[in-house]
Amino acid sequence: ADDYVTKPYSTRELLARIRAVMRRRVEGDDDDLAVLEAGDVRMDVERHTVAVRGQETAMPLKEFELLEVLLRNSGRVLTRGQLIDRVWGADYFGDTKTLDVHIKRIRTKIEKHPSDPTMLLTVRGLGYRFEA
Repeated sequence: ADDYVTKPYSTRELLARIRAVMRRRVEGDDDDLAVLEAGDVRMDVERHTVAVRGQETAMPLKEFELLEVLLRNSGRVLTRGQLIDRVWGADYFGDTKTLDVHIKRIRTKIEKHPSDPTMLLTVRGLGYRFEA
């Protein structure tokens, strides 16, 4: 718990405390997560660079954004819908095969054996999970 509000409290006080907590969280996130590292993958979000096993690799914007979402949620299963919403936006009406193509391209860049992935895993019937 970050804060505690005793009863009775005003709506104004509650909203002020919520804003303060959110402000601290946003400020901390920018500093702490500018560089993401998981396993053999190192991503510098500000510089838009990705290095795999020490070798920098070029990555188009959508692949970069998709990998960033997966790295930020390392160890968690993200559904296809969640990934599409976060990378392409909630108003995207295209085919989910677009996601599969991008995942395949990312695997060819980060996996030692893309046909037998160990980091970017498919969770059958659900989506994908990044494991370091």
